Amino acid sequence: MTGQLYEITRAEAHADHTVTITWADGATAVVDFLPFFDRGGWFSPLRDGDYFVANMITLPDGAGLTWPEEIDFSADWLRRQAFPFGVE
Repeated sequence: MTGQLYEITRAEAHADHTVTITWADGATAVVDFLPFFDRGGWFSPLRDGDYFVANMITLPDGAGLTWPEEIDFSADWLRRQAFPFGVE
């Protein structure tokens, strides 16, 4: 793990545009991506739930999640989205 605080060890995409993410420290959360995909443009294909699930890839070393068109979300950013006030 280089230059990042958190590493994703497991990520499971769901057709409702959420992803259940587990980080290396054992913390698990569900992150809702729909607010980002509602912006349109490059995000439009991801509005299809089946496409969203089928095309999600975990980046090497658990650095984040990605979809076609280089739509990337870092593990650190996802962690802040999941736990804006820290892990309880």
